[in-house]
Amino acid sequence: MISNFFTFPEFAGQLSIFSIQMPFFLVLLVVAVAPSIFILWFFYNADRYKHESAKLLFITFLIGALMIGPALVIEIILRLVLPRGPGLGVLFLYFFFGVAIVEETLKLLSVRIYAFRSLQFNEPMDGLVLGVAAALGFATVENILYVLEGGLLTGIVRAFISVPSHALYGAISGFYLGEAKFRKKPYLALEGLLFASILHAIFDTTATVLPSILGVVVLAAFMLMIYYRVVRGEIRKAESESPFNPGGPSSR
Repeated sequence: MISNFFTFPEFAGQLSIFSIQMPFFLVLLVVAVAPSIFILWFFYNADRYKHESAKLLFITFLIGALMIGPALVIEIILRLVLPRGPGLGVLFLYFFFGVAIVEETLKLLSVRIYAFRSLQFNEPMDGLVLGVAAALGFATVENILYVLEGGLLTGIVRAFISVPSHALYGAISGFYLGEAKFRKKPYLALEGLLFASILHAIFDTTATVLPSILGVVVLAAFMLMIYYRVVRGEIRKAESESPFNPGGPSSR
C-alpha cells in the first residue's frame, strides 16, 4: 500500500465515491473487480487434476478481503516509526518492513486460518491456488478504493500491474505453505513468506523511484519474469507431486 498512481491512496478522507454518477460508478466497479475474477479463474484452471472447492475458495477470498482493515491500521502505525529515506536501500527496507511483510503475512494467515485445516486441502497445488484466492481478496478491496479514487486509467494500469502482482506473491507463499504441510517442514512456509515479501518490496520500491510510464514497463516485465521463472515452475512441481496426477507419486 504505497501512494502513487497505481497503488493505495493516502487514507485521509479523500475518496469521492458519492460524487461519482451511478453509471460511471458501476463501470469503475467492474474495472476494479474484473482483474481479480479473471486471475482467480486462470489459477483455478491451472490445477489440471483437481479443482478447488468453490466454498473453500470463496471463504479464503473473503478472509483475504477482510485483512485489508488490519493491514491499513498496522501500516499507518509503522509509517510513523519507520524511516523512508533518503537512499534506495532505506526505501527498500521501509517497504519491506512497513508494507510487504505486513500484507504478505496477513494474506498467508488468510489461508492458514481456515483452508489449511480443511480435509479438502489435500495436495500442494491447493496451497498455491488458495494463496492466490486470499491475495486476490485483499487486492480486490484495495483495487476498488484506488479505482474509485483514481478513475478509469488507474483501473486499467492496476489491472495489468498491481492486481497480478498480489496474485503472484500469494501463489508463491501459498505454494510454500502447501509444501510445508505435505512435506512436514513448517519452516518452508516462512521461506515462502520471506520470498514473497522481498518481491513485494522490490515492486513497491521500483514503483516509487521510477517515472510513471517507465515504471509501468519495468514492473510489467518484472511480473512476467516472476510468473515464467518462478510461479510456472511451482505449478509444474505441485502437479508432479499431486496424488491426483495419474503419473504422480501415488501411481509409482
